[in-house]
Amino acid sequence: MLNIIESKDNPKIKNAVKLAKDAKLRSENGVFFASTPKVVMDVLAAGFKAESLFFTKTEYEKYAAKLDGQPVFIISEGVSAKLSEDKTSQGVFGIFRMKTADTDRIFAAEKLIILEDIQDPGNMGAIMRTALAFGYEDIVVSAKCADIYSPKVLRSSMTASVKLNVCRSEDIPALVKQLGEKGFSTVATCLENSRELGSEKISLPVAVLIGNEGNGLSAGTIAASTHKVKIPMSDKIESLNAAVSAGVMMWELRGE
Repeated sequence: MLNIIESKDNPKIKNAVKLAKDAKLRSENGVFFASTPKVVMDVLAAGFKAESLFFTKTEYEKYAAKLDGQPVFIISEGVSAKLSEDKTSQGVFGIFRMKTADTDRIFAAEKLIILEDIQDPGNMGAIMRTALAFGYEDIVVSAKCADIYSPKVLRSSMTASVKLNVCRSEDIPALVKQLGEKGFSTVATCLENSRELGSEKISLPVAVLIGNEGNGLSAGTIAASTHKVKIPMSDKIESLNAAVSAGVMMWELRGE
């Protein structure tokens, strides 16, 4: 028999609302909040363990065949509205347990992307979506990057963020140096002392380095890289959006 939640003040609902807004709480508890039918069902399909799933009755009837054995709660329209990030709720939400990243895969990868202090969730999600499309299945993020489990990253990445192996590094320059010593082409995007992208052959394995939206890569990370490149562009504009830059770099260095 399914559990029914009709009160917005139910402890499970209050906890879900907090998880959606608080990255520290997510990290401390090792769980994250997801919303919309596509995101929730994609996260389930990716093998994440559901702690709680919340469906309106109408939505549950659509997905019941795929939810056997799952911890499902039927919620009222009022509860659904409280959980929703949008003005119009889609009636499907979930709390999932985070997976442990596979750090050993980083040094075995053919193509790797390293993000240093990317702070906008939209950029973070777009980069991850592009990475998955171009065969970059392993990503390293710095401590100051946007939370990969935030609802905005999950949605803007089209759930690519839960399909990738995402590892965290407290010292990006040290990691870049180590990768270079292990034979990686570590490619930094920067303006000074750089060559135009495409002007030199860059071999696999490759690590593409993308920096903060406003400040770019740190001096230490640039210094540790084996290649320094800039994307050729019109002199009528100073720079590209971080996600667009990442997409251009990944396409050019996809190794196909």
